[in-house]
Amino acid sequence: MASIAIMIGAAVVNAIAFTAGNALYDKFGRSDDRFRHDKALEDLQKANMEWNEKRASTLDWINEKLRDKSNARAVFDDVDKALDFYNETHPDGPLILPPRPQLNDFYEPSVEQSYYNLFVDAVFGGLVGYLSSNQYGFVCTSFK
Repeated sequence: MASIAIMIGAAVVNAIAFTAGNALYDKFGRSDDRFRHDKALEDLQKANMEWNEKRASTLDWINEKLRDKSNARAVFDDVDKALDFYNETHPDGPLILPPRPQLNDFYEPSVEQSYYNLFVDAVFGGLVGYLSSNQYGFVCTSFK
């Protein structure tokens, strides 16, 4: 009889947790900020692909120029080393690659999202701090 009550109680707790999780996702998961964030991630991925292609073409160009001038000691695999060597051997026009794109270039979180992140961090941080305190003896039990 008790096992039936436990099964029913677990089913009720499961249903409540599932419903609450869906409600929280509807409230916080599908906001306009989320759509802006997803769009920014797509733009970042596209910019990273273009940046990597430009980086590879720059490496190929540097290797070709160094081979043409017979200054190539070896074929470079790393663009940074190749750029440094090329700039040392050709001081007339130093080559500089643009910085790698980052998410900050495409997306700035809204104030509401920042407050939500701060709230979640504070709640979970407080919970972890509370649970790891000496009140329950989870940490530092040997120093009591």
